[in-house]
Amino acid sequence: MISFKGFKELLKQYENLPDVGWLYICHSFNLSSQDDITNGSYFLAENEDEEIYLEENLGTFLEIPIFKAIIENTMKCSPKLENNDFLEAVRYYLENDDFQY
Repeated sequence: MISFKGFKELLKQYENLPDVGWLYICHSFNLSSQDDITNGSYFLAENEDEEIYLEENLGTFLEIPIFKAIIENTMKCSPKLENNDFLEAVRYYLENDDFQY
């Protein structure tokens, strides 16, 4: 299992994420909390056994292809980006089930 400590670490690795699967989070993670999204831990299964374990014991954040699409769409639409721009784009998607840009 791969874990990412905080959104910045997850963002740094987005190009290395697989094309399928989910990002998992602890059950106490509040999807509408900027602090949880910024500082929370994210988990990625490396095999089927880990996938089953994470599905049974954790909550889901986003499907990896959707997370990558949010980041890529944000990069395409805005020339000068900072981590907060990506964070806001993810929060917008979580709240509206739609891309911000």
